[in-house]
Amino acid sequence: MALYIVGAGVSSEYLTLKAIQVIGAADKVYLDTYTSIAPGVDRELVRRLNPRAEVVEAPRRLLEDEAGKLIQEAREKTVVLLVPGDPLHATTHVALFIEARRRGVEAHVVPGVSGLQAVIDATGLQVYRFGKTVTLVYPEEGFKPYSTVETIWANRERGLHTLVLLDLRLDAGHAMTIPEAIRILLELEAELAAEEGREPEIRGAVVVGVARAGTSEQRCIAGTVEEVAAASYPPPPHSLVVAAPRLHPVEEEALEVLCGCKTCREKGKA
Repeated sequence: MALYIVGAGVSSEYLTLKAIQVIGAADKVYLDTYTSIAPGVDRELVRRLNPRAEVVEAPRRLLEDEAGKLIQEAREKTVVLLVPGDPLHATTHVALFIEARRRGVEAHVVPGVSGLQAVIDATGLQVYRFGKTVTLVYPEEGFKPYSTVETIWANRERGLHTLVLLDLRLDAGHAMTIPEAIRILLELEAELAAEEGREPEIRGAVVVGVARAGTSEQRCIAGTVEEVAAASYPPPPHSLVVAAPRLHPVEEEALEVLCGCKTCREKGKA
């Protein structure tokens, strides 16, 4: 018996043969409903692949506070945790994998198509020009995620793009959208820039909004913050890229052709 942490890819269309085989042999399949969204990865998909398997949704509480339950079950059953994207891009799954191995439970990872890479591919920006990836979470009383702005500034100082992942609170029914993210970033940056006595950067940068990367509903819009915020998008998952101060000519062309940017050649040389 064993625990398999299986990457579903960015949608059900991206399931690998290995993933299909493992799901088909499982006694119990947990559906990760916490870390991300993968269209089509649901109970119905699992039932089609394995009609005999028990299917259970796995919210944050189960994956973080009660993860030992999955590990214990894997001593006696073949248990699958089906995860959107690539499984070990979330620390929640890394912790589960390590804990299973520590407890002497056979545990395996089945990689999936990464949502992070799908976003970069959608933009046509050069992968080696991306700096540290950061997540923008919703501000709360007593907490504002200024570190997201600081990471963007630091990347831009090094001439690098920033992939900004957007907050998902699926248990509460909330998923941050591109227009929300831009509004929050601009507010945070204005406050932080005023405090530090420096000029804001994000408002004048080339930004790229990507929705449902890698799926048939994918939409990529690049341009000014006003242009990207005003565009319409399919439902989340959404991501945002804040580009480096200078763009390579191939990147300029990619954003024009792939993401409809009208001003990238001009702004990319700023």
